[in-house]
Amino acid sequence: MVRAGDAVENPATGERIVFGRTAADTGGELLEMENIWTRADHRTAPHIHPGMEETWEVLSGRAGFRIGEDEHVAGPGESVVAPPGVPHHAWNESGGETRLRITMRPALRWEDFVVRLFADPASGLELLREFPQEIALAAAPSP
Repeated sequence: MVRAGDAVENPATGERIVFGRTAADTGGELLEMENIWTRADHRTAPHIHPGMEETWEVLSGRAGFRIGEDEHVAGPGESVVAPPGVPHHAWNESGGETRLRITMRPALRWEDFVVRLFADPASGLELLREFPQEIALAAAPSP
């Protein structure tokens, strides 16, 4: 069980997540975590959260987002939202470390997905089948 303050690091990417308010803390309403992108070339794969809304608040650095057909670049204090079912991906725009506060609403089983993926990054495709309401891959956007 994940608790507030617990942290996980992805050995493949160096990405680090520190859990804030957990599903247990909020009765499943939401999950809040701080996400630290340590690499300048950090980029997520295009994906969809069928049953969750994802909100990013940039704490430091700059982050780029493609939500559906729209692109955004956000800096400290700015927020971006991906509604459930909308394809999206994000990348580090800052050239250095970027820190974000991410909220997933509702929390569903996102904590378990992240902990298991970061423990074994090669398990990604297997986990996609196990967590269909949390995440699915999306087609790569057109250039």
